[in-house]
Amino acid sequence: MGKVLSSHVGMKINEWYRMIRQFSVPDAEILKAEVEAEIERMEEDQHLLIYYQLMCFRHQIMLDYIHPSKYQPFSVSNLVDKIENSNHELSDMLHYYHAFFRGMYEFSQKEYLEAVKYYRVAEKQLSMVFDDIEQAEFHFKVAEAYYIMKQTHVSMHHILKALEIYDQHDAYSIRIIQCLFVISGNYQDLKRKDRALPHLKKAKQLASQIDHPRIYSSALYNLGKCYGELGYREEAERYLTESADLARKEDLPTLPHTLYTLAKLLFRQNEQSHALHILEDGKLAAKKHEDQLFCHMFDYLDALYVQEINEKQLQKTIDYLEKLSLYSYIEDISLEIATALEASQQYQKSNQYYQKLLWAQNQIQEGECLYEF
Repeated sequence: MGKVLSSHVGMKINEWYRMIRQFSVPDAEILKAEVEAEIERMEEDQHLLIYYQLMCFRHQIMLDYIHPSKYQPFSVSNLVDKIENSNHELSDMLHYYHAFFRGMYEFSQKEYLEAVKYYRVAEKQLSMVFDDIEQAEFHFKVAEAYYIMKQTHVSMHHILKALEIYDQHDAYSIRIIQCLFVISGNYQDLKRKDRALPHLKKAKQLASQIDHPRIYSSALYNLGKCYGELGYREEAERYLTESADLARKEDLPTLPHTLYTLAKLLFRQNEQSHALHILEDGKLAAKKHEDQLFCHMFDYLDALYVQEINEKQLQKTIDYLEKLSLYSYIEDISLEIATALEASQQYQKSNQYYQKLLWAQNQIQEGECLYEF
């Protein structure tokens, strides 16, 4: 049997990547197997072998997003080591893919500053990317990271670019839904929750038309969170509960976050018994999914609402968030702690947390200047 042309395998990897971007797991798995069979008979091409390794990396990120506990044939970190320890110099496009995919991996690990660092490296090669869907992918992932970091206007700039491209193509409904999540989240951060709600209703309607439990659970979660911030407590509790039930049924890693938001809503409504039940459920879920962030966030809820302001534990949570540069979380909980202390007439301590809130806001603003020049 003769050698397979590397150009032929390269075209098949491109098609494989197209299926990955569409979250089409069966098609992606088939193409991955075909590529692996052909690589065994392929003429020597080191660039293409690195492209294949990068695509394995991206393939695993897709699988981890859809259902982490189901698809874990090997460690993504091992793939990272294998690619980065290669002595072969990367071409511009491979350099782009390496930085972009590494940014996605760091984001999945909640290392948001690291993710942005790699995205900025990828951005330097973006002029080499002529595929408009790949351009949209880049803008979406950058917008997602900046949204988490509360760099609202930067996030909105990128997400609208991404959505404009996705809207022109069929088969990208999941990304369109995710764009709507980010747009609505940015509107909520801009204190325009009224403008956020229509996007979330549209996202839920689109999510109900596809077979993707994680996306539908996220649509329910985002609606519930928004209704809670608008003061519609019954609607908020209903959607958050539905989201948590689906996440539990499908064993989704989003469960701890959903239970955290639901528990906080219930504590604020003085539904102590129900809130305590959700809090304990959330602690177990965070441990099961090895979610260190929400292990700390549940400890925070316990310290604030159950232990009636355990300042030592509250400070431990803030120290953890500072270590990860999660200033948006520090901003939110500092306000909650300050308000609780003020309500108990501990004005001096309350003022300390208001100062912490202002410090966190300043860190967020400083984060808007991430340029090296």
